[in-house]
Amino acid sequence: MSARWTVLALSLAAACQSGEVRDSLAPTRESAYEVVIAPILRERCVGCHGSERAKGGLRLHTPEAIRAGGSMGAVVVPGNVGASELVRRLHLALDDDEHMPPDDKPQLDAAQIATLERWIAAGAPYEGPVDGLVAPQKAPAPTKMAAADPAALSALRNELVHVQAVSQGSHALWIDFAAIAPRTDDALVERLLTPLKSQTSELALARSKVGGATLAFCGRLPALRKLDLRDTKVGDAELAGLGAQPALEELVLARTAITDASVETLLALPALRSVHLWGCQLSPDALARLRAKPTLRVDFGDTPDTVIAEVEDKPKFTSELPSPDLPPAGDPSAPVNAKCPVTGSPINPKYTRTFEGKVIAFCCPNCPGEFDTDPAKYAAKLP
Repeated sequence: MSARWTVLALSLAAACQSGEVRDSLAPTRESAYEVVIAPILRERCVGCHGSERAKGGLRLHTPEAIRAGGSMGAVVVPGNVGASELVRRLHLALDDDEHMPPDDKPQLDAAQIATLERWIAAGAPYEGPVDGLVAPQKAPAPTKMAAADPAALSALRNELVHVQAVSQGSHALWIDFAAIAPRTDDALVERLLTPLKSQTSELALARSKVGGATLAFCGRLPALRKLDLRDTKVGDAELAGLGAQPALEELVLARTAITDASVETLLALPALRSVHLWGCQLSPDALARLRAKPTLRVDFGDTPDTVIAEVEDKPKFTSELPSPDLPPAGDPSAPVNAKCPVTGSPINPKYTRTFEGKVIAFCCPNCPGEFDTDPAKYAAKLP
């Protein structure tokens, strides 16, 4: 062997001993848990559920700790995303006391949650790879949402539609048509919401008269995360107008005309994580197909957590004591009415006006302004 090849051989042997060649040439069969899952848990969960702290008796810093669960039992059910408490809590509303992580802590993003769900669906293995599971790439910074047009917000409030930011400092909007549901139709929704297409995040249209045109309109709302259509006449044909709505995570269809024909529509919604279908006409086979999707929670009113355990009897009032709905007698600062003169709903004492020396209360922040436009119109409804 020439001196040159001797040097090369010695260099190669040294590299093998140091691990340089082994690491670059050996086939990669890394643990998906170690490479992908553990970093997510360390970044977002271990601060409260780790070796030094175990809220709820739960630690998530090792496979053994994850398997052990917490004071409420198992948090990961291998192969069953829907039954895994960890996933359930990640999908709860941010202001829910059981949401994980707490709302004052950094939250998991959609890619991280989807990664955990895929790992659990694959059996939650702690060794070896999981097909298709790779460390999620850092998502590009989302386009900053512009503030809503003040004129468009005023138009909503003038129609008695409730609107507010979904959270402090956010431009995303929660919009609720409950106060005017009986006269809310496709034309009204499109007219009021077209200027707010980019900001509409949570939309409540329960008990309204909307149909296919509104569903197609909602399919084009880029930030729509939650849609409530309960007690409407929406059926399979109308629901199909949503298409593959890209952002919708929660859909409420309780007591609508939805049937088995909507299964494909629901399965085609890429971001859908929760659908409420109680009171709808779906067969066991259709429910089974929906529930086979591991990332989708289906509320049909047939699971133990949706059963009403007890209903209190309606209270009966006698003449001995005044109704609790009425203000204390003799208090000049108390409202004189128990029902809102604008909507007829129970009052909220936070929203008041003084009219002809009397304090009048309303049900929401929109009603005082409506009352001011024509007090005489509503005065007859006051005590």
